[in-house]
Amino acid sequence: MRKAAVIVPVITIEGEPYLILTRRSRKLKSHPGQISFPGGIRDNGEELWETALREMEEEIGVDRDSVLFVHCLEMTETLMSRIEVHPFLALLSRRVFRLNKEEVEELIFVELSLFQRTKEEVIRLPSGEETIKYRLPGLVVWGATARIIDSSLEKILDILLNTGYIDFINDD
Repeated sequence: MRKAAVIVPVITIEGEPYLILTRRSRKLKSHPGQISFPGGIRDNGEELWETALREMEEEIGVDRDSVLFVHCLEMTETLMSRIEVHPFLALLSRRVFRLNKEEVEELIFVELSLFQRTKEEVIRLPSGEETIKYRLPGLVVWGATARIIDSSLEKILDILLNTGYIDFINDD
């Protein structure tokens, strides 16, 4: 099974933690227009954390010097393309982005508390498998991205609230 890695980037805006999501380019062959985290397929011999960092740099132009690795999150699998996805929580100290428009149409900033207040919904795929989605104002997050958020939300909030990591990303 192929392996991929994604960064689950968190920044603060006016003292509140936000997840950074991307809308994939509609020109892409794989998952066009979908909401995702920055990431991609691992190159041969590459550590998964390195894959996540490389892809984040390529897709949204975040400099590695502004990233603090915090925690490995729970792995999930894409149900359609059968790729093992390894997410890594990372805190960003700066809000400097350069989108690669061939891969990413836009960045989407979603306050973490919005996911706490929004109940995930179950989706049954044509294959019979189930996944989940979050229906947010003007946005639907589903599939592997939604499952990563669902399985990681409490861990992310716990890390931010009970460690000194929030100081790294605090913009106040």
